[in-house]
Amino acid sequence: MPHLVLEYSGNIRDAVDPERLFRELHRALAPIGGFRPQDFKSRAVRMDQYLVGDGSREQSFVNLDLRTFAGKNPETTAALSEAALRVLADAFPGTLRETACDISVQVTLLDRPSYARTRSQESTQQAERPPATPGTPETPALADTPALPAPSAV
Repeated sequence: MPHLVLEYSGNIRDAVDPERLFRELHRALAPIGGFRPQDFKSRAVRMDQYLVGDGSREQSFVNLDLRTFAGKNPETTAALSEAALRVLADAFPGTLRETACDISVQVTLLDRPSYARTRSQESTQQAERPPATPGTPETPALADTPALPAPSAV
């Protein structure tokens, strides 16, 4: 955590370099939110099917959804939004100048008890663990979490 999901309309004027942009966002957001750089999971999605306002191709958008666990105070979430907005505005100057562009940031606070995940390291550890021997203590519950099944061929 956190997850950054960047969506942008296909008519933006600036070239998008997701790796560079996400590195800048990670640097700006980590100290504010108390995030470790290695915990960011970021992706960018160009939207070619969209409608903004009346449908004019001169209207564009850039939206960043920053997903993190609930518990941050309103001042911190506002600071995260403002810092991300500054980075995005700097990354899309041509789009802001040449189109009617809305750049927005939203912070989505996730309910920790409803968030579930597995990690490849944990799945590998479980797969390599020998079968339990009767009469031995249980291993920690996390290690007992089954790995997600492999996708089936269609």
